[in-house]
Amino acid sequence: MKPFYGLVLFFISNLCFAETVTIDPTSTTKADDANSIANMYRMGMGVPKDMKKAFELYQIAAELGNTDAQIDLGDMYYSGKETTQSYEKANYWYEKAANKNNATAQMYLGYAYLNGKGVVVNYDKAKSWLELAVKQGEPSAMYHLGTMFFDGKGVTKDQDQATPLFKKSCSEGDSNACDKLKEIKIEK
Repeated sequence: MKPFYGLVLFFISNLCFAETVTIDPTSTTKADDANSIANMYRMGMGVPKDMKKAFELYQIAAELGNTDAQIDLGDMYYSGKETTQSYEKANYWYEKAANKNNATAQMYLGYAYLNGKGVVVNYDKAKSWLELAVKQGEPSAMYHLGTMFFDGKGVTKDQDQATPLFKKSCSEGDSNACDKLKEIKIEK
C-alpha cells in the first residue's frame, strides 16, 4: 500500500510544482480555464508567482470573452502592471465587460467618463454607466453617482439625492462614501 501513496504523492507534487501551463489560444471553450490559471500565476498558487505569465493568460481569456479576465486585464493596463500604463486600453476591456452587464466594469467606465481617465469627460455617459452599476448594487458606483449629484457635475446639484447614495454605499463598505458622510455632517 505504501508504494501506491508514494506514486500518488509523486503525481500531485508534479502537478503542484509544474513550471509551465499552456492553453490553446484558438479554443473558445478555454476562457474560464485561462482565467483560472492566470489567477494562479498572479497569486502564486501551485505555480511560481509570475505576473508576466498572468498578463499573457488574462489576454487570452479576455479575448475569448471571459468577463473577469477582461476586468483584470483592464486593471493591469490601468495601473501599468506588467505592461505600459494605458487608460484607453483599460477602458477598452472594461467596456467589453460592461456590455456584458458587469457592474464593476460599468462603475469603472462611469468613473473614467466622470474624471477623463483615457476618455474625454462626458457626464451623460458617466451617469449612464454609473446608474447601470448602481441598479446592480455596486457600492463604488453609488459613491461616484452621489458625488455627481453632490457637486452638480453634469446634473442639477441635489444633495438630497446624493446623501442616500452615500449612505447605501457606506453601508456596503465603501470607505470614500463613509468619509463623505462625515464631511457632510461637519459642514452642517
